[in-house]
Amino acid sequence: MATIFKKTYTHPLPAEAEIIQRRGKQIARWKDGRGNTQMEETTIGRDGKLRIVQKSPVYTARFRAADGVVKFITTGCREKQAAEKVLADLLGREEKIKSGILSSDESQIAMFTKRTLKEHVKDFLHHLEAKGCTEKHRRERNRYLRTLFSACGFQKLTQLKHGPVEKWMLQQQTRGVSARVRNAYRASLLGFCNWAVRDGRLKSNPFVKLVVANEKTDERRQRRPLSVDELERLIYVARLRPLAEYGRKSVPVLAKKKHGHATWKKKVLTIANIDAAYQRGKQLLADRPDFIDELEQRGRRNCMFCMLAAYTGLRKSELTSITLADVHLDGPVAYLELRAKNAKARRGAKIPLKENLVAKLRKYIETSHTPFPSAKKKLLAAPTLKTFNLDLATAGIAKVDDQGRSVDIHSLRHTFGTMLARAGVAPRTAQELMRHSKIDLTMNIYTHLELIDTAGAVQNLPDLQLMPKKNYKITNVGI
Repeated sequence: MATIFKKTYTHPLPAEAEIIQRRGKQIARWKDGRGNTQMEETTIGRDGKLRIVQKSPVYTARFRAADGVVKFITTGCREKQAAEKVLADLLGREEKIKSGILSSDESQIAMFTKRTLKEHVKDFLHHLEAKGCTEKHRRERNRYLRTLFSACGFQKLTQLKHGPVEKWMLQQQTRGVSARVRNAYRASLLGFCNWAVRDGRLKSNPFVKLVVANEKTDERRQRRPLSVDELERLIYVARLRPLAEYGRKSVPVLAKKKHGHATWKKKVLTIANIDAAYQRGKQLLADRPDFIDELEQRGRRNCMFCMLAAYTGLRKSELTSITLADVHLDGPVAYLELRAKNAKARRGAKIPLKENLVAKLRKYIETSHTPFPSAKKKLLAAPTLKTFNLDLATAGIAKVDDQGRSVDIHSLRHTFGTMLARAGVAPRTAQELMRHSKIDLTMNIYTHLELIDTAGAVQNLPDLQLMPKKNYKITNVGI
């Protein structure tokens, strides 16, 4: 028989509670954290200890569904009359299912429509966590969805409509929000609604036809790869600059009118004078050998990071996640092992190492780590963006070129992809080394072939003869 009731729960007896008798029942009385007196009935738990009994503040409906299963569903109502109305609606829905007017799937969707979008988003985030998505990914999805739902005034699943979202996207475009960010909002919304459809919360996804913003015509940051010469200069500077900074000479600048005398400043480091500054820094800090070792270690670390990033294609977060246990240099093929939990696509990989890089990496480990380091210790840390930019400037590499393309740490991954293409590596092999799910990412984004490359390819095409080798009858031919 269908009925409503308030569920009861038992909790451990508070430490300072006293037991009193009221109307033949044992009552526990104690003071809560705010100093207010609380009283609840007691019962004997399964462990034989005294426990307090508390009732739920809302009513729960108990009824037999159309499939014969007894269900318990919270009504969310504190008043009995309102709870009875909810129970009547539930029974009416089950009658429609029995008669075939309403399917069980439609009934389930109708039940989910009463929940707020905030509750659905919370369940969606639990689903992403169960899939193994990172905390950063879940946090971004949560932020995108809450921002979009709040801006469009959506509070329930039934309010999700294509029009308001499309209008909001157009407003963001007018405000100058990039196409990439707008597509991130779109991807979050589609992912949420697809999950809701699979979970029986929505009948269909209302945003399937939401237009994708064209990121190619609205590219805010276009990275460029480094040439081999630039990469060599960057690695050279990264190795010497930490110590060379302390060997810079002081040079006079123009006299200021206010003071009437010359001032001094440190000479700017360049690729031409960095070696002399490095040697001078060693001399000036000769009485501080520990500090010299620290600066040398910093230079070796920055240098090794740039080399590994450019010759493995590992992203910054992936490379810094490599531990000493993930470095395998003694087998037939030396490689770095990228754990699945640290990879962007959550797929582990074994990254082969270039032969002449193996000896450098082995020496780096010997000089930068203790003789018996922990296998869980990180191989290296990444240089800060400020450090990387200073290395670029010292090496004479423009941060932004004439075409508006910039160089940052991720450009080293672009450099890896471009070097693979120029070395004639097959596209499918390059895709595997870059660990891309789609080959168009490898070919269109990370392969920067200049005009000289394409011109060279054109020159390799076969030459055409003005006259065919066989004696065909040819008339009115002019080239």
